[in-house]
Amino acid sequence: MAERVPESYAWPLTAIVLVILPQLLIPGRDRIGPPLFVPVIEIGVFVIMAAIAAKPGPVPRRARPAVLTLVAILVVANAAAAGRLVALVLDNGTVGGAHLSASRLLVAGSLVVITNVVTFGVLYWQLDGGGPAGRIAEPAPEPDFQFPQMIDADSSTWHPEFFDHLYVAYTNVLAFSPTDAMPLTHRVKGLMALQSLISIAVLAVVFARVINILPS
Repeated sequence: MAERVPESYAWPLTAIVLVILPQLLIPGRDRIGPPLFVPVIEIGVFVIMAAIAAKPGPVPRRARPAVLTLVAILVVANAAAAGRLVALVLDNGTVGGAHLSASRLLVAGSLVVITNVVTFGVLYWQLDGGGPAGRIAEPAPEPDFQFPQMIDADSSTWHPEFFDHLYVAYTNVLAFSPTDAMPLTHRVKGLMALQSLISIAVLAVVFARVINILPS
């Protein structure tokens, strides 16, 4: 059997950068959230993963727990940002003495949703089957997701990569449920429930408010 090649970190790093940039570049007057410590944590995740990608040889044992810890903190921070945003909408609050305009709400809600997708995509990618290094190990740990390709006997060497987990995160945000990949373990079922809850809060409350504010 041919030796499995470790998965490149290029696309996960690119996805994280695409989340960080709008949070840093959007002017403060147009932002309601998430707070600035969220991109700071994202930068920390990026630095650790970039160091893993740059280091030849196997992934250091302590690197993956560090990534998982930072991503877990990021999940909590983004959930808190979503909760604050929903509370502001329900209380018809103000930020900086100004009422919440449709554009400010749309920007804030979009940032939370995009961060939600990428953060959980990275988290699923790092958790599932022991992460990118674990999935190519022999023997590999038990998977956390069952993808359709894993059922096909002709695809016994197939293993999911970052885009597969990002797609799971994306569809979970929109469908609030599994689509092509089924969660197998309690931990990813709980994480998918949390991701859906964040998504429902923003889509049902914040974006609904944006539609009501827009002129007819």
